[in-house]
Amino acid sequence: MQRQSKDEKYEAKTSGPCDLACLRGLLIGFNFIFILGGCGALAIGIWTVMMKMQYVAILGSMYYNIIVYLLIGAGVLVFLTGILGCVGAIQKNNAMLTCYFVLLVVIFLCECIAGILAFVYYESLHDELSEGLRSNLNKNYNQTDKEALSDAVDMMQQDFQCCGVESYLDWQDSTFVKQNKDGLKTPESCCKSVTPLCSKRDHPSNIYRILGSDSMGCLTKLELYIKEHLFILAVTGTAVACLEILVMIFACCLRSAIKKEEGEPY
Repeated sequence: MQRQSKDEKYEAKTSGPCDLACLRGLLIGFNFIFILGGCGALAIGIWTVMMKMQYVAILGSMYYNIIVYLLIGAGVLVFLTGILGCVGAIQKNNAMLTCYFVLLVVIFLCECIAGILAFVYYESLHDELSEGLRSNLNKNYNQTDKEALSDAVDMMQQDFQCCGVESYLDWQDSTFVKQNKDGLKTPESCCKSVTPLCSKRDHPSNIYRILGSDSMGCLTKLELYIKEHLFILAVTGTAVACLEILVMIFACCLRSAIKKEEGEPY
């Protein structure tokens, strides 16, 4: 009778639909995917910073910067946390798994903050962009200590093939046009072929005149551009968050199974 009782206890510790080996395998497998997801989030964040942040000077808001850097930080943490989770699962180390779970919660909270900021920024994007662009084009372009802003405006107009906020007419009342002595009607970045004094010529084939009903000014094009990138960041963050929930569940189950095997209280 006593022998049967011991066998029953051993069986209770080692058997079940999700035994220890099964949980370890699942956690390691999902952690591998989790690490790949972290690398993906990190790569997208760095790509955004390196290649797509040239317009930050004219956005008039820090939300976009914060969202991108939160994603980069989360990507780094996901990568390191995934490695910690794999080592903890392989070694059946409860201390590592506890630390792993805490880090997952921290990453999840960072992603929630980034998601809230992205939603707030998305809702107010049009008004903020319109106000920021008009102010920068009218007052700050080509002014002292505004080189980064001026370069960003020039790059925007060349990349998007647009001129002004809604049309080239937005430059008429700008400080740049009023101060220049060459009679320029717009910056030379509005020209299809940038040559000295090209914007002095008032010619539809040379200046991006946003007059057609199907045309878009820089405001609309920049807004669409930012929304596309916010969508990419949102999809990446959501995918990583879903993986986090799964690995958090498996981490909790594995911790319980290890304690059960060792005869420790939950």
